[in-house]
Amino acid sequence: MPLMGSEDRPRFHTYDETIKNLQVKDGRGLASLVLPDIIEAEEVMVDRQELAMASMERPDYLARVKLRGERFLLHVEFETNFRSNREMQRRMLRYYAHLYWNKDLPILQAVVILKEPRHRKISQGMVSVVLGQDVLRHQYRVVRLYALDKYDVLSRGIVALYPLRVFMRHAQETPVEHLKECLEVAEATADTDYYFLTVECGRKRFGTEILEKIVKEAMYVASALYKHPYEAGRLKGKVEGKLEGKLEGKTELVLKQLAKRFGCLPPEISQRIGEATPYQLDRIAEDMFDFRDLDDVLRCLL
Repeated sequence: MPLMGSEDRPRFHTYDETIKNLQVKDGRGLASLVLPDIIEAEEVMVDRQELAMASMERPDYLARVKLRGERFLLHVEFETNFRSNREMQRRMLRYYAHLYWNKDLPILQAVVILKEPRHRKISQGMVSVVLGQDVLRHQYRVVRLYALDKYDVLSRGIVALYPLRVFMRHAQETPVEHLKECLEVAEATADTDYYFLTVECGRKRFGTEILEKIVKEAMYVASALYKHPYEAGRLKGKVEGKLEGKLEGKTELVLKQLAKRFGCLPPEISQRIGEATPYQLDRIAEDMFDFRDLDDVLRCLL
Protein backbone atom coordinates (compact mmCIF):
# COMPACT_ATOMS: atom_id res chain seq x y z
CA MET A 1 0.00 0.00 0.00
CA PRO A 2 1.35 3.51 -0.79
CA LEU A 3 1.25 4.51 2.87
CA MET A 4 4.15 2.18 3.49
CA GLY A 5 6.12 3.70 0.62
CA SER A 6 6.45 2.25 -2.85
CA GLU A 7 9.23 1.41 -5.21
CA ASP A 8 8.11 4.19 -7.55
CA ARG A 9 8.02 6.94 -4.96
CA PRO A 10 11.01 7.78 -2.75
CA ARG A 11 10.30 8.26 0.93
CA PHE A 12 10.98 11.92 1.53
CA HIS A 13 8.61 13.25 4.09
CA THR A 14 9.89 13.98 7.57
CA TYR A 15 8.10 15.84 10.32
CA ASP A 16 10.20 18.95 9.59
CA GLU A 17 8.83 18.86 6.05
CA THR A 18 5.29 18.64 7.41
CA ILE A 19 5.83 21.88 9.31
CA LYS A 20 7.39 23.52 6.26
CA ASN A 21 4.42 22.51 4.11
CA LEU A 22 1.99 23.96 6.64
CA GLN A 23 4.01 27.19 6.64
CA VAL A 24 3.74 27.46 2.88
CA LYS A 25 0.01 26.76 2.87
CA ASP A 26 -0.84 29.13 5.73
CA GLY A 27 2.03 30.61 7.73
CA ARG A 28 -0.28 32.93 9.62
CA GLY A 29 -2.62 30.11 10.63
CA LEU A 30 0.23 27.88 11.79
CA ALA A 31 1.68 30.66 13.93
CA SER A 32 -1.70 31.26 15.60
CA LEU A 33 -0.91 28.18 17.66
CA VAL A 34 1.50 30.28 19.76
CA LEU A 35 0.23 33.80 18.99
CA PRO A 36 -3.55 33.78 18.37
CA ASP A 37 -3.65 37.51 17.59
CA ILE A 38 -1.39 37.01 14.56
CA ILE A 39 -4.55 36.36 12.53
CA GLU A 40 -5.20 40.12 12.80
CA ALA A 41 -1.60 41.15 12.00
CA GLU A 42 -1.02 43.82 9.38
CA GLU A 43 1.87 41.81 7.94
CA VAL A 44 3.29 38.30 8.26
CA MET A 45 6.28 37.43 6.08
CA VAL A 46 7.70 33.94 6.60
CA ASP A 47 11.50 34.02 6.46
CA ARG A 48 13.15 30.92 4.97
CA GLN A 49 16.78 32.04 4.93
CA GLU A 50 19.42 29.58 6.04
CA LEU A 51 21.36 30.45 9.17
CA ALA A 52 24.96 31.38 8.54
CA MET A 53 26.02 29.60 11.69
CA ALA A 54 27.85 26.31 11.95
CA SER A 55 25.99 23.30 13.38
CA MET A 56 22.65 25.16 13.50
CA GLU A 57 19.62 24.15 11.49
CA ARG A 58 17.16 26.56 9.94
CA PRO A 59 14.46 27.54 12.46
CA ASP A 60 11.28 25.49 12.17
CA TYR A 61 9.29 28.71 11.83
CA LEU A 62 10.52 32.27 11.48
CA ALA A 63 8.45 35.24 10.34
CA ARG A 64 8.61 39.03 10.31
CA VAL A 65 5.40 40.26 11.90
CA LYS A 66 3.74 43.64 12.14
CA LEU A 67 0.97 43.51 14.75
CA ARG A 68 -0.79 46.61 16.11
CA GLY A 69 1.93 48.73 14.57
CA GLU A 70 4.75 46.82 16.31
CA ARG A 71 7.35 44.97 14.25
CA PHE A 72 9.09 41.86 15.57
CA LEU A 73 10.37 38.40 14.66
CA LEU A 74 8.36 35.34 15.63
CA HIS A 75 10.52 32.24 16.02
CA VAL A 76 8.93 28.86 16.79
CA GLU A 77 10.49 25.43 17.26
CA PHE A 78 8.34 22.29 17.07
CA GLU A 79 9.71 19.61 19.38
CA THR A 80 8.53 16.01 19.07
CA ASN A 81 10.80 14.40 21.66
CA PHE A 82 11.53 16.86 24.45
CA ARG A 83 14.72 15.69 26.19
CA SER A 84 15.68 18.25 28.81
CA ASN A 85 15.18 21.83 29.88
CA ARG A 86 18.92 22.44 29.72
CA GLU A 87 19.13 21.37 26.09
CA MET A 88 16.11 23.45 25.06
CA GLN A 89 17.31 26.53 26.96
CA ARG A 90 20.68 26.43 25.21
CA ARG A 91 19.15 25.80 21.81
CA MET A 92 16.63 28.65 22.06
CA LEU A 93 19.21 31.06 23.47
CA ARG A 94 21.56 30.24 20.62
CA TYR A 95 18.85 30.95 18.07
CA TYR A 96 18.00 34.16 19.89
CA ALA A 97 21.60 35.40 19.89
CA HIS A 98 22.00 34.70 16.18
CA LEU A 99 18.69 36.33 15.23
CA TYR A 100 19.34 39.33 17.49
CA TRP A 101 22.74 39.85 15.90
CA ASN A 102 21.55 39.57 12.30
CA LYS A 103 17.92 40.68 12.08
CA ASP A 104 17.77 43.96 14.03
CA LEU A 105 14.26 43.33 15.39
CA PRO A 106 12.78 42.33 18.76
CA ILE A 107 12.22 38.56 18.95
CA LEU A 108 9.33 36.58 20.37
CA GLN A 109 10.21 32.89 20.73
CA ALA A 110 8.08 29.83 21.41
CA VAL A 111 8.48 26.08 21.69
CA VAL A 112 5.63 23.75 20.68
CA ILE A 113 5.94 20.35 22.36
CA LEU A 114 4.02 17.69 20.47
CA LYS A 115 4.32 14.59 22.66
CA GLU A 116 4.01 14.57 26.43
CA PRO A 117 7.52 14.22 27.87
CA ARG A 118 8.48 12.21 30.92
CA HIS A 119 9.92 15.37 32.37
CA ARG A 120 6.76 17.27 33.39
CA LYS A 121 8.34 20.53 34.61
CA ILE A 122 9.08 22.32 31.38
CA SER A 123 11.07 25.53 31.66
CA GLN A 124 10.08 28.70 29.80
CA GLY A 125 13.56 30.13 29.74
CA MET A 126 16.57 30.67 31.94
CA VAL A 127 18.13 33.09 34.39
CA SER A 128 21.89 33.35 34.81
CA VAL A 129 23.10 34.74 38.14
CA VAL A 130 26.61 35.81 39.12
CA LEU A 131 27.37 37.00 42.65
CA GLY A 132 23.68 37.45 43.33
CA GLN A 133 23.10 39.59 40.24
CA ASP A 134 20.93 38.61 37.28
CA VAL A 135 23.23 38.90 34.26
CA LEU A 136 20.91 37.28 31.75
CA ARG A 137 17.18 36.59 31.67
CA HIS A 138 15.87 34.80 28.59
CA GLN A 139 12.25 33.70 28.15
CA TYR A 140 10.19 31.90 25.52
CA ARG A 141 6.62 30.69 25.34
CA VAL A 142 5.81 27.00 25.69
CA VAL A 143 2.77 25.42 24.03
CA ARG A 144 1.95 21.87 25.11
CA LEU A 145 0.21 20.56 22.01
CA TYR A 146 -0.61 17.24 23.72
CA ALA A 147 -2.64 19.12 26.37
CA LEU A 148 -4.84 21.09 23.94
CA ASP A 149 -8.39 19.98 23.17
CA LYS A 150 -8.55 18.99 19.52
CA TYR A 151 -12.17 20.17 19.25
CA ASP A 152 -11.28 23.72 20.29
CA VAL A 153 -9.22 23.94 17.09
CA LEU A 154 -12.30 23.21 15.00
CA SER A 155 -14.20 26.09 16.58
CA ARG A 156 -11.45 28.46 15.38
CA GLY A 157 -11.62 27.07 11.84
CA ILE A 158 -7.88 27.43 11.15
CA VAL A 159 -7.31 24.64 8.66
CA ALA A 160 -3.50 24.78 8.90
CA LEU A 161 -3.81 23.40 12.44
CA TYR A 162 -6.01 20.42 11.50
CA PRO A 163 -3.14 17.94 10.86
CA LEU A 164 -1.66 18.84 14.27
CA ARG A 165 -4.89 17.73 15.98
CA VAL A 166 -3.42 14.23 15.84
CA PHE A 167 -1.11 15.21 18.71
CA MET A 168 -3.84 16.83 20.84
CA ARG A 169 -5.91 15.50 23.71
CA HIS A 170 -8.69 13.16 22.57
CA ALA A 171 -10.65 12.36 25.75
CA GLN A 172 -12.03 8.80 25.84
CA GLU A 173 -11.41 7.95 22.18
CA THR A 174 -9.13 5.06 21.32
CA PRO A 175 -6.16 5.87 19.06
CA VAL A 176 -8.05 4.37 16.08
CA GLU A 177 -11.18 6.41 16.80
CA HIS A 178 -9.07 9.51 17.30
CA LEU A 179 -7.20 9.06 14.02
CA LYS A 180 -10.39 8.35 12.09
CA GLU A 181 -11.95 11.57 13.36
CA CYS A 182 -8.83 13.60 12.50
CA LEU A 183 -8.73 12.12 9.00
CA GLU A 184 -12.44 12.78 8.46
CA VAL A 185 -11.95 16.43 9.39
CA ALA A 186 -8.99 16.72 7.02
CA GLU A 187 -10.97 15.02 4.25
CA ALA A 188 -13.82 17.52 4.67
CA THR A 189 -11.46 20.41 3.81
CA ALA A 190 -11.49 19.27 0.16
CA ASP A 191 -7.71 19.85 0.05
CA THR A 192 -6.04 16.47 -0.21
CA ASP A 193 -2.75 17.95 1.01
CA TYR A 194 -4.27 18.32 4.48
CA TYR A 195 -5.31 14.68 4.41
CA PHE A 196 -1.77 13.68 3.45
CA LEU A 197 -0.26 15.85 6.21
CA THR A 198 -2.68 14.43 8.77
CA VAL A 199 -1.55 10.93 7.82
CA GLU A 200 2.09 11.98 8.23
CA CYS A 201 1.36 13.44 11.67
CA GLY A 202 -0.46 10.21 12.55
CA ARG A 203 2.56 8.22 11.45
CA LYS A 204 4.78 10.30 13.72
CA ARG A 205 2.41 10.01 16.69
CA PHE A 206 1.22 6.37 16.47
CA GLY A 207 3.36 4.63 13.84
CA THR A 208 2.37 3.21 10.46
CA GLU A 209 0.70 -0.04 11.44
CA ILE A 210 -2.35 1.55 13.03
CA LEU A 211 -2.91 3.74 9.96
CA GLU A 212 -2.83 0.96 7.40
CA LYS A 213 -6.42 -0.10 8.06
CA ILE A 214 -8.05 3.33 8.19
CA VAL A 215 -6.33 5.57 5.63
CA LYS A 216 -8.27 6.12 2.40
CA GLU A 217 -5.71 5.32 -0.22
CA ALA A 218 -7.39 7.39 -2.94
CA MET A 219 -7.31 10.51 -0.76
CA TYR A 220 -3.73 9.93 0.33
CA VAL A 221 -2.30 9.45 -3.17
CA ALA A 222 -4.37 12.32 -4.62
CA SER A 223 -2.30 14.87 -2.71
CA ALA A 224 0.28 16.83 -4.68
CA LEU A 225 2.63 16.15 -1.79
CA TYR A 226 2.35 12.43 -2.51
CA LYS A 227 2.50 12.70 -6.29
CA HIS A 228 5.47 15.05 -6.29
CA PRO A 229 7.81 14.43 -3.35
CA TYR A 230 9.39 17.83 -3.77
CA GLU A 231 6.17 19.73 -4.28
CA ALA A 232 6.90 21.63 -1.08
CA GLY A 233 9.90 23.15 -2.80
CA ARG A 234 7.81 24.13 -5.78
CA LEU A 235 5.11 25.66 -3.58
CA LYS A 236 7.79 27.47 -1.70
CA GLY A 237 9.17 28.80 -4.98
CA LYS A 238 5.76 30.11 -6.01
CA VAL A 239 5.27 31.86 -2.69
CA GLU A 240 8.76 33.31 -2.73
CA GLY A 241 8.21 34.44 -6.31
CA LYS A 242 5.15 36.38 -5.25
CA LEU A 243 7.04 37.89 -2.32
CA GLU A 244 9.94 38.80 -4.59
CA GLY A 245 7.57 40.55 -6.97
CA LYS A 246 6.02 42.44 -4.07
CA LEU A 247 9.50 43.41 -2.82
CA GLU A 248 10.51 44.70 -6.26
CA GLY A 249 7.40 46.86 -6.37
CA LYS A 250 8.11 48.26 -2.92
CA THR A 251 11.74 48.97 -3.87
CA GLU A 252 10.69 50.85 -7.01
CA LEU A 253 8.17 52.93 -5.04
CA VAL A 254 10.75 53.89 -2.39
CA LEU A 255 13.25 54.90 -5.10
CA LYS A 256 10.64 57.12 -6.78
CA GLN A 257 9.69 58.75 -3.47
CA LEU A 258 13.32 59.45 -2.60
CA ALA A 259 14.04 60.87 -6.06
CA LYS A 260 11.01 63.13 -5.76
CA ARG A 261 12.23 64.39 -2.38
CA PHE A 262 15.98 64.67 -2.98
CA GLY A 263 16.33 64.74 -6.76
CA CYS A 264 18.52 62.37 -8.79
CA LEU A 265 19.91 59.71 -6.44
CA PRO A 266 23.61 58.74 -6.42
CA PRO A 267 24.22 55.25 -7.87
CA GLU A 268 25.46 53.91 -4.53
CA ILE A 269 22.20 54.94 -2.83
CA SER A 270 20.11 53.31 -5.54
CA GLN A 271 22.17 50.11 -5.22
CA ARG A 272 21.77 50.03 -1.43
CA ILE A 273 18.00 50.52 -1.76
CA GLY A 274 17.89 47.69 -4.32
CA GLU A 275 19.54 45.37 -1.79
CA ALA A 276 17.41 46.48 1.18
CA THR A 277 15.23 44.09 3.18
CA PRO A 278 11.42 44.56 3.40
CA TYR A 279 11.86 45.83 6.96
CA GLN A 280 14.41 48.47 5.86
CA LEU A 281 12.18 49.59 2.98
CA ASP A 282 9.25 49.96 5.37
CA ARG A 283 11.37 52.07 7.72
CA ILE A 284 12.38 54.37 4.86
CA ALA A 285 8.81 54.71 3.61
CA GLU A 286 7.48 55.48 7.10
CA ASP A 287 10.21 58.07 7.88
CA MET A 288 10.36 59.58 4.38
CA PHE A 289 9.17 63.06 5.35
CA ASP A 290 11.37 63.21 8.45
CA PHE A 291 14.62 62.79 6.48
CA ARG A 292 16.80 65.89 6.28
CA ASP A 293 19.28 64.43 3.79
CA LEU A 294 20.42 61.14 2.24
CA ASP A 295 22.59 60.36 5.26
CA ASP A 296 19.36 59.78 7.18
CA VAL A 297 18.35 57.29 4.51
CA LEU A 298 21.67 55.47 4.82
CA ARG A 299 21.18 55.15 8.57
CA CYS A 300 17.98 53.17 7.89
CA LEU A 301 20.03 50.75 5.78
CA LEU A 302 22.58 49.88 8.45
